[in-house]
Amino acid sequence: MGLRWINEQDLKAIRAQADIVDIMSRYLSLSKKGKNYEALCPFHDDHDPSLSISTDKQIFKCFVCGAGGDVFGFVQKIENISFPEAVAKVAEMIGYPLAMPTSAYKPKADPNQSYYDILQAYISYMQYELKSEAGTLALDYLHRRKLNEDVLYRFEIGYAPDIQASQKYFDAKQYDAKTLKELGLIQNGHALFHDRFVIPIHDANGHPIGFTARKLTNTGDEPKYINSPQTKLYEKGHVIFNYHRAKTFAHKAHRVILVEGAMD
Repeated sequence: MGLRWINEQDLKAIRAQADIVDIMSRYLSLSKKGKNYEALCPFHDDHDPSLSISTDKQIFKCFVCGAGGDVFGFVQKIENISFPEAVAKVAEMIGYPLAMPTSAYKPKADPNQSYYDILQAYISYMQYELKSEAGTLALDYLHRRKLNEDVLYRFEIGYAPDIQASQKYFDAKQYDAKTLKELGLIQNGHALFHDRFVIPIHDANGHPIGFTARKLTNTGDEPKYINSPQTKLYEKGHVIFNYHRAKTFAHKAHRVILVEGAMD
């Protein structure tokens, strides 16, 4: 994919609109230091935060391994993709309508994209509900479990409200009941996830494919956790939770740590 298809005006506009802190926080846990931020560098075996992010200059720099650059350089390096692909990915993250001429390379359309879109919209809905009055108990529970706002944002954790509210959402979106069942969102005609906080599960490429959900109390006969059933997108035995975020770091560290559940 060559640079020729990226319009210089688009390139400048995306760079101006993309906040490097927001983009990097999707990959790393950042800590504020004065007006700037710092983080453990993902490009070497870092134990003390050696990566600095300048909010004024909109650049990052590791003072140990030397990695540095702007928002495009970071995404290119951490995703191990070409520069044009990094520009396109940043544009997608900020919702910038990047025009691609017909002569440019176009990846093959994913036949499951419409399903991913439905699941991503549901994730956004549950994130909204978590911060609403209905989600107060769920948010308080998550805070008691020491999940801060950074973790809630990066892992897209949300709250599935009661059955009636969830059904109202599905009806408002005019989703087909057959499709919702195929995606494991409804069971026996009702929303599968309700009155629980919900953690999305993604495939190796970062597409949402399922969910795990926990009830807010340990009382009652319902199971503590429920998960998406097997669907055309989600096959539990073939998925490692959080792999799409961890794979770059695992590759750099030459090791992985596996734990039992998502909350671990």
